[in-house]
Amino acid sequence: MEKYRIAIAGIGGIGGYYGGKLARRFAADAAYEVIFIARGPHKAAIAQQGLKLELDSETLAANPSTVAESGEALGKLDLILFCVKSYSLEEVAEQLAASIGPDTVLLPLLNGIEGIEYLQRRFPQAQVLWGCVYIISSVKAPGVVWVQGKYNRLVWGNPQLPPQTRQHLQGLFEAAGINQEPYGEEIKERVWEKFSFISPVGSLTSLTNKPMGQLLQQPALKQQLAQLIQELMQVAQAKRVALPVDLVERNLAVVGKLPQGATSSMQRDFAEGKLTELETLTGYIVREAERLQVAAPQYRQVYEALKSRRSLLQ
Repeated sequence: MEKYRIAIAGIGGIGGYYGGKLARRFAADAAYEVIFIARGPHKAAIAQQGLKLELDSETLAANPSTVAESGEALGKLDLILFCVKSYSLEEVAEQLAASIGPDTVLLPLLNGIEGIEYLQRRFPQAQVLWGCVYIISSVKAPGVVWVQGKYNRLVWGNPQLPPQTRQHLQGLFEAAGINQEPYGEEIKERVWEKFSFISPVGSLTSLTNKPMGQLLQQPALKQQLAQLIQELMQVAQAKRVALPVDLVERNLAVVGKLPQGATSSMQRDFAEGKLTELETLTGYIVREAERLQVAAPQYRQVYEALKSRRSLLQ
């Protein structure tokens, strides 16, 4: 019997947690193989001493079957979790291309929609899932991933997925102790709902460099945030994705419940002069709005301003 081979591309906060849970459960099982794809000191530490998951209540150790520097020459894979930054996706996907066949399941756990659509175009023969996660986690040190809170969850699905594949994946995640929400027809809406928060909030916090709480304290910024959400909803509608009619109010309420000093990851990347996910979080809506002939003036204004700032940083 052939092994069921799982690869996790990117062992950051997300890939480290979900890859760690899978490796902890299955790496010692002769029927499975769990491969981590990581780089630099992080890879070296995992190869030497395994991966440590620091949770609120305990520290867990996970030892993958293999730690690879690249996705090249890994052989046929059955399941790939893409947990890289969006600007690295195409490079990583090309490295893995020879390992992807008609039965390979691809689960992108990325920020946004663009990466999912890219994988669908690039690998039409594969079974590409829609997916997103709700988790607070990060790499604390080489070989160590820190996870805050117990209420993280993995949202995934594809209405065209064969029932036996869906059942197998559901059982796989359940056995690994992963909190999950598998969906059929509604999965696109669930992923877009998350995007409807991280895209407008990430874009506006990056533009203003203000913490999330201050976006609601200043009427002009609150109105601008609401307009960004509305423009995103119009793009989603043009793509035949039905989002809740009260999504603006919902998202503003979520912002209001966050710690006053909370910042977005793209905002921190801009502040620290790092590569950002501007194209995926902001540019994608501008490009899709233009393609679909939907007005998105606020998004375009924010995008152009952030593009100018990015060019100054480079």
